[in-house]
Amino acid sequence: MPTAERRAGGLRPGLRLKLLLAASILLLIPLLGFFYVRALEDLLLKVQEQGVISTARAVGTALNDRPSLFRSGEVYPFALAQESDLKIDNLPVPVTVDGLADDWARQPVAPRAVGAGAGAPDTRAFSARYRIGRYGNAIYALFEVSDPKVVLRDPDRDGLQTSDRLEVAVVTPDDEFLRFSLDARGSGRASVYLLMSDDEHVPDTRIYGIFRLVPGGYLVEMRLPRSLVGPRLGFALVNIDDPETLLPATTIGTSDTSGKDRLGAVLVPSPEVSELVSRLGRARARIWVLDVNHRVIAQAGSLHAPPAQADPDQGLFTRFWEAAAGLMVRPILRLAMSEPNEDFQDIAPGTYRLAGREIDEALAGETGTRRRLTPDSLAVVLSAAHPVWQEDKVVGAVLVEETTNDVLALRNRAFEKLFAALMIVFVGGIAALLVFATRLSLRIRRLRDEAENAIDPNGRVLGTVGGSDAGDELGDLSRSFADILRRLQQYTGYLETLAGRLSHELRTPVAVVRSSLDNLKQVELPDDARIYLQRAEQGLTRLTTIFARMSEATRLEQSLASVERERLDLKEVVQGCVAGYRLAHSERRFVFDAGPGAFTVRGAPDLVAQMLDKLAANAVEFSAPGSTIRFELRREGSQARLSVLNEGPPLPADMQGRLFESMVSVRGKQAGEEPHLGLGLYIVRLVAEFHGARAAARNREDGSGVEVRIDFPLADYSING
Repeated sequence: MPTAERRAGGLRPGLRLKLLLAASILLLIPLLGFFYVRALEDLLLKVQEQGVISTARAVGTALNDRPSLFRSGEVYPFALAQESDLKIDNLPVPVTVDGLADDWARQPVAPRAVGAGAGAPDTRAFSARYRIGRYGNAIYALFEVSDPKVVLRDPDRDGLQTSDRLEVAVVTPDDEFLRFSLDARGSGRASVYLLMSDDEHVPDTRIYGIFRLVPGGYLVEMRLPRSLVGPRLGFALVNIDDPETLLPATTIGTSDTSGKDRLGAVLVPSPEVSELVSRLGRARARIWVLDVNHRVIAQAGSLHAPPAQADPDQGLFTRFWEAAAGLMVRPILRLAMSEPNEDFQDIAPGTYRLAGREIDEALAGETGTRRRLTPDSLAVVLSAAHPVWQEDKVVGAVLVEETTNDVLALRNRAFEKLFAALMIVFVGGIAALLVFATRLSLRIRRLRDEAENAIDPNGRVLGTVGGSDAGDELGDLSRSFADILRRLQQYTGYLETLAGRLSHELRTPVAVVRSSLDNLKQVELPDDARIYLQRAEQGLTRLTTIFARMSEATRLEQSLASVERERLDLKEVVQGCVAGYRLAHSERRFVFDAGPGAFTVRGAPDLVAQMLDKLAANAVEFSAPGSTIRFELRREGSQARLSVLNEGPPLPADMQGRLFESMVSVRGKQAGEEPHLGLGLYIVRLVAEFHGARAAARNREDGSGVEVRIDFPLADYSING
């Protein structure tokens, strides 16, 4: 395909692009690796799930048939509203009862709000928050009360209803219901009374309390003996705003202290169970022990990983790999795989009631498992629950939880190494294919350029290609091309000289035949014989014309190399030739239309006139008598465009690009016509190329005939000097 036609076809995928597209199938290898790692992740999660189940079963088995452990935790078979239950945490160090909150700031006990405040006390309303915990045989409690108007105990009044106070109600281990009242006349030790009835009370020393006034309210800190507190406990803060009417304005607390059945349940974690759970636990696992009412008896462990510490013994390669993976590999993998996040938020430390499908299954006597998202959706928690038996009765459940972060981290690290190795192989393979394809493409392009340069646009073989010494198929192809072009050059050379040889070799026999026919004319012949003599003379005349035209093209090709160019006005040459055509072809109407000014070109006036003769003859032959033949000369930028337009039949579509080739004609074969070899427009092309011009033919836009264009470079713009 010629270069112009190939470029006109638009962009096409090259050899390198095709090889790269073929090599893109290698991208399936990382994809297969991704699926493999996903399958490995599922397997690891199943292994982790079995490990969590085994841990829950081991802890549950250790707690089976050991009622003393549960009894020490004071677990009772009833449940109240969650807001009424009191979870009493074990304190690591004792608390000094002095009416100050400093000791509590160092304790792992979160404050709980009652009344209007859900966090810090609201100084504009009556509200409070409290902390409660156990150390040894004592239970400690601190109440921080926000009260805009504190009413202290009036020494002149005997009733307990005359001041702000704290009421404590308990159900003892002996199932006795007791109520106590704590009030004060100012900062210092609080007065404690045992309430026998609403109107009767006696002092009591089993509870020790300190009352302290603070800006915006007061603090009450107390210590209760552990032996006093049984299954239920409740606190109530009574606020008196009007000491004259003695009416309580507001009562808030953990539960209603007026009756036994209205108190909250006491939940005290068992130290023995907590110690056992800690021993049986596993790293990065959290274990809960629950009673049949979903209340927490013990808890150990954490779901969060400890802070990562740099390994000082890491080698240079390991440090380089971590830096490279963090810079290049992990950002790509984050598009398909999420990194485990340790900054998730889960169940608060102070939670004392848990619920879930796996817990319900365990309390029903079956092992249950579940996967859930943390509340902030940053981590997945895998949990397993196993029942705790006492003989044939379920008395609790063990819940073991672990995040899947370890599995995700292991999955990511494994895929990082696999992905990096695959990418190295992939990039290396692509680079090798690209180098190979580039070299192959360069060899093919070089062969293409040599083949195109070996043949001119008119099909004439100008040279050959250099055969490659390479032993591959491309080298063999180049050698085949060289051999084909060499033979084609010999054959086209033979065809180019054939016309001249025939003209030279046949001139003598033709002369002999003509002289013989002339001699026959001098002899008396019958009339029927003279008919054959006339036919012989006509055939000889046609043969002479053929030889003349063949010789004309050959002589023109040979003479062009020696013709000197000169500056000439194309307008004057065309105008003079058209005037002659009007006389020679009076049956046609010749019109010449030229633009203003001179049209100076470099060339030979005789050759231009010869070219115009061929164009005029061609236009006359393909037009009807009386029609108009137009010669137009226009300036088109740096070119002078000569157009010859005739009225007649249009050109066939398959012949528009071949009219100027040698021995090509669109004339039909009709007897008696002058012979045509298709050399007229071929001579036009030769003359045009000699002048640096381009010849083209096309049908007129209105379909009325044919237009032949010759574009001459003007002398002022010519590069031929």
